[in-house]
Amino acid sequence: MPDFSIAAAQVGLIRGDIDANIAIHAAAIEVAAAHQVSVLVFPELSLTGYEPALAADLAIVEDDARLGRLRALAQQHRMEVVVGAPLKSGHGKPSLGAIVMTPDGATTTYHKMHLGSTERPYFVTGHVPLALTVAAETVGLGICADSSHVSHPQAYADRGAGVYAVGVFMNAEWYATDVPRHAAYAARFRMLVVMANHGASVGSYTPVGKSAVWSPDGAVLVQCEGTEDALLIATKRNGAWQGERVGITTASERRKG
Repeated sequence: MPDFSIAAAQVGLIRGDIDANIAIHAAAIEVAAAHQVSVLVFPELSLTGYEPALAADLAIVEDDARLGRLRALAQQHRMEVVVGAPLKSGHGKPSLGAIVMTPDGATTTYHKMHLGSTERPYFVTGHVPLALTVAAETVGLGICADSSHVSHPQAYADRGAGVYAVGVFMNAEWYATDVPRHAAYAARFRMLVVMANHGASVGSYTPVGKSAVWSPDGAVLVQCEGTEDALLIATKRNGAWQGERVGITTASERRKG
C-alpha cells in the first residue's frame, strides 16, 4: 500500500450538462480507486464546464442531491474527491468554488480567492484558504488564477503543506503564461504541485489539456500530451514521489468512439 497518492483528473466536459458531467466524474473516480488514489482533483468548474456566463443559472449548494452518486463513491473508495462548481453564495452572484467530498460522507467547500479579469462580472471572491490532511500529507487547494499570486501557494507552504493542488481551465494562451509558475512554485516551496486542466471539452472555450504534476525540485513528474482523458497519479513511497499516467474512458469518450 503506498504512503499517499494524489491524482489530477483530466477529462472532457460538456457545457452546462451537470448530469452528464457527473457520469464523467464517476468514471474517473472508479479508475482512480483501482489505482489506490487518496485524493482526486478535477478541473475548474468541472461539474458545469467552464462557462462563467452560465454560472448564476447553474449554481448549486454543496449538498445538491445530484451529487449523491459522487459522495457515495468517495465513501466507498475511501477517497477525497475535489470537484469544481459555481456555488450559491447568498450575495447575488455565485462563488467560483470547489466541493470536497470525503470518505466519511462529509463535504466542505473552497471559494476561489483570486478571480481572473473575465470572471469578476460573474462571481464573488472567496477569502479563506482550504487545506486537506490525508495520511499525514497536507494538501493546499487552489483554483486556476489563485496560482497567479505567489502569496497563495506560499500561505500553504508556511502552514507545512507538501502538496499544492489546483483545478484549472487553460486555453493555449493562458497555459503559456501560467504554467511556468507551477514549476517555479514546486522548486521554491519544495512542494509537489498538481494541476488538473480540462480535456477535450464541449463548450464556449477551447482548453489545451496538458495537465501536469511537478516534483518538489521543479521537474515535471508526469504530464498529459494533449487533451486526452487521463489520470496523472503521483504516489509517495518511502518519501520519494513517483508519477504515472493512466488512460480513462468516460461517457464522452465512448460517444466519440
